[in-house]
Amino acid sequence: MSMLTLSICTVIFIIYLCMFLNFKFSAHLSTYIANVILGYSVVVIHIGEHAIPIDLIIVTFLGALLLHIKHKHLMQHRMSARFLKRLYYVVFKLSVFTLACFYISFIPFGINVIFLWISAIAFSTIFTFICYVSCSSNFLNNKPKYNFDTILVLGAGIFTEHVTPMLGSRLDQALTLYKQQPQATFILSGGQGPDEPISEALAMQRYLISQGVKPDRIVLEDQSTSTSENIQFTKSLIDSQFDTVPKIVCVTSQFHIMRALRFGQKYNLKLTGVGSHTPYHFFEVALIRDFLALMYQYKLLLTIYFATLFFISIIAYWFIPNI
Repeated sequence: MSMLTLSICTVIFIIYLCMFLNFKFSAHLSTYIANVILGYSVVVIHIGEHAIPIDLIIVTFLGALLLHIKHKHLMQHRMSARFLKRLYYVVFKLSVFTLACFYISFIPFGINVIFLWISAIAFSTIFTFICYVSCSSNFLNNKPKYNFDTILVLGAGIFTEHVTPMLGSRLDQALTLYKQQPQATFILSGGQGPDEPISEALAMQRYLISQGVKPDRIVLEDQSTSTSENIQFTKSLIDSQFDTVPKIVCVTSQFHIMRALRFGQKYNLKLTGVGSHTPYHFFEVALIRDFLALMYQYKLLLTIYFATLFFISIIAYWFIPNI
């Protein structure tokens, strides 16, 4: 454990603490990516020094512990407690897989370097996921200032002409913001899928009107069928229909908001993010799916990291007995 990695891990833990305390700067995509890169640096350094990343393991555990403390109220209800248990089980299985691959890497045969590499990737996945959940949970408590004039609500699948509980939660969060800024304009983004009776945007519009929002405060984007298109088509709509660039707060489920912000960066649409509650019966599936989808948007970063890990693992292969 070197002073360099110990210092980096101290910074990572401070960021975890900021996320735990809901500091505003920590509910930001760049904070998440910075924390991930710091952790990856620690893993690379330790493998290069032929050492186990004990400091990062401890910090990752502390980050998970802070998450548990922050959301301990979930254990008080049966549905949310089941969600936590299912999520813990997934992390437990990945941890066992990490340890198994690391143990196999000690066996003296030709491809044990592959198992060292895989174990490093598996541990990095656990660390990155803890960072992701810590950051995304902040968006549920993120309260933007009054300097926005447009509320963008992203759609979600519907089965009838009415919004689902998850989509309703997004709209209720948007209505809370609307009460803070009654002059704001809604942009409702969501097209009609092959199994949907109407567009998601239209279903959202009907819901908002039923809650007292005037129709002239609502703009529909009803062609998109994915998160990428939500942001891309919204950008095109703003360019064609708005005289000035609006200050936009994007509302979607808390597990989904970071991916929306990433596409905002991609399409040069500056967004502030606010998350809404997600039903617990499929929350862990949604978390894992969007976590993987978000990391896919950082393919270059992951490619460089995995290649570096593999190169360092090959070098460390000759020193495995000293690890």
